[in-house]
Amino acid sequence: MKKITWFFLVLSLIGMTATACGQREHPFKVYAWMSGKLDMPDDVLENYFSQAAAAGISGIYLECHGGYPTLLGDTTAFRDSAALVILRRAVPYAKKYGLELHAWMWTTNRCEANLLDAHPEWYQTNGLGESLAEIEMYGRKHYRFLCPNHEGVTEYLKDRVHELAEIEGIDGIHLDFIRYPDAILPYGLHASRGVVQDKVYPQWDCCYCEECRAKFQAQTGIDPLQLEDPSACEEWMQFRWDSMAQLADALLEEIRSCGKTASAAVFASPEESRKLVRQDWPQFRHADALLPMIYYPYYDKTEEWIETAVREGVTELSAAGNPARLYAGVLVPRDGGFARCIQLARDGGADGICFFSLEAFSRHPELWDALRTAVDSI
Repeated sequence: MKKITWFFLVLSLIGMTATACGQREHPFKVYAWMSGKLDMPDDVLENYFSQAAAAGISGIYLECHGGYPTLLGDTTAFRDSAALVILRRAVPYAKKYGLELHAWMWTTNRCEANLLDAHPEWYQTNGLGESLAEIEMYGRKHYRFLCPNHEGVTEYLKDRVHELAEIEGIDGIHLDFIRYPDAILPYGLHASRGVVQDKVYPQWDCCYCEECRAKFQAQTGIDPLQLEDPSACEEWMQFRWDSMAQLADALLEEIRSCGKTASAAVFASPEESRKLVRQDWPQFRHADALLPMIYYPYYDKTEEWIETAVREGVTELSAAGNPARLYAGVLVPRDGGFARCIQLARDGGADGICFFSLEAFSRHPELWDALRTAVDSI
């Protein structure tokens, strides 16, 4: 009996030590993002899913609605018919190879032509009074963001969630672009985008539409357009963090009510996320999983930042009492260094890792074996 007692005591201490070092109490999982396309041949689709399963990937976040959505059938209807086709084609392969399948949808960033035509007033306005329905922010035609405070936006996005959730065989729905546009781009992108962003400038700062201004003024008596430096106003920053968190939670709760796993792709760390895109993701309280996109080259960081950013995220989730799992979003390492990325994520306390994206494996098929070896090691 004494030997048995000591055995379980040792196991208990091991568990306590792992928790103290930041490790969470769930099996570490490996996921991948993948672009979904209407014209992807069946053999290519099957190859992706079969190779992913063989490499030890647990599930795929499949993009079904992106920056240039295709309209099928009645172009005056809002139903996202192309997304439904993409997902229905993928379900049999996910089931065949035992993979989770999560529908990856763009959220506030919506640029379907029929929506732009029908509701241009739903789109955000920058500090110069320009509507994102009309301008091309950062020269990107697809960079058009809906306002979280505009009547009709939440119900529109809930409808998009519902139509995806109705597809039999979908395990979850994954929200991307559940944020404001970049008030400041990640620092490593400034040169390539030809911008100088030593501070927040009004052409990139959103949202100053009439609804947001009126709602904020009713709460504080302040018109944000009259502020000399809006980003220095704590109340105005908090207002936008709260506005996006409320929209996110409404949608995440809707996903859960449909019996699906609710997740969201978010910016790399809570601090950078709040500063760059007005996204306070530790307050996304109805998420089952949050996937911070720790693309360290975009931030002029080294690989070690994976651990740092994960640890910051885990710490803030715990402080907020948010039980969401954290899966570290990482770019596919072209040198095959999957084991290093996984170890950094685990050391930071992540519950898993998600690689962006499977398309890299089609260009470098030798990476499948490297991933398999890394997954086997855990």
